[in-house]
Amino acid sequence: MLRRTACSMLLAFAATSQAQIGRQRPQSSEDPGYWIGLSIGYLEGFTTTDEATDATWAFGYTSQIRATFEKTVSTGTAVGVVAGFSTAPLTYASGSSFNVACPGACLAKADISQYLAFIRGGTGANSGFSATYNAEGGVTQFTNFREKTTGAKLSPTDGSYDLTFGFGAGFAYSMSRMADLYLEQSYDFVFHKQSATVGTAQRAPRMLNIRGGLRFGF
Repeated sequence: MLRRTACSMLLAFAATSQAQIGRQRPQSSEDPGYWIGLSIGYLEGFTTTDEATDATWAFGYTSQIRATFEKTVSTGTAVGVVAGFSTAPLTYASGSSFNVACPGACLAKADISQYLAFIRGGTGANSGFSATYNAEGGVTQFTNFREKTTGAKLSPTDGSYDLTFGFGAGFAYSMSRMADLYLEQSYDFVFHKQSATVGTAQRAPRMLNIRGGLRFGF
C-alpha cells in the first residue's frame, strides 16, 4: 500500500513539473518608456528665393543625418524631438546684395539644420513588420552659405529660423521589444520668406526626405 502511494505521488509530481516546464511565460507587450535613434536619409533638391537678398537658391540632392529622442505615450505611439543636419550643394544666383565672390551666379554650399517635435505611430509590435506614420513641426535654418571652390562667405550670413510642418509614412521591423529598424519617407513644408521680385513660383519649399534608421528603447 505504501509503495503504491509513493509511486502515485512521484507520478503526480513528475506530471506537474513537466506541465510547468512546458508552460511559457507570456512576454510583456508594453513598449519601452523611451527611445533614442539615428538615421541617414536622402534629401531631394528644391529651389527657393530669399526676401532679404533677392537671391535664388537651387539646392541639389544631398544626405541628412537625424538624431531622435522619443517618449512612449501608449503602445505603438511615441512623441519626441529630432535634430537633422545636412550640407547641400546649390546654384546661388545673386540678387540685390552683390557679392564679389559670386557675381551673377555660382556653385556654392550651405548648411540646412532642422529642429522638430514629432509624433510617431504604428511601431508597437514586438516582432515583425508594421506600418508607421508620423507628423512633425518646428523650424528649419539655412545658413553658412559659401562659394564652393574658395569657401568665400555669401549672403545671408545669419540664416533665419523658418516655420516647418511635415508628415510621412513608412515601415518598421521590430527586431525585439527594445530595437526597431525603420524606413520612412516624409514631406516638410518650409515657410521661408521668399522674394516678391525674383522668380514666378511663390510657394513654400517642399523637402522630400527618404531615410532609414535604427532606434533603441530603454
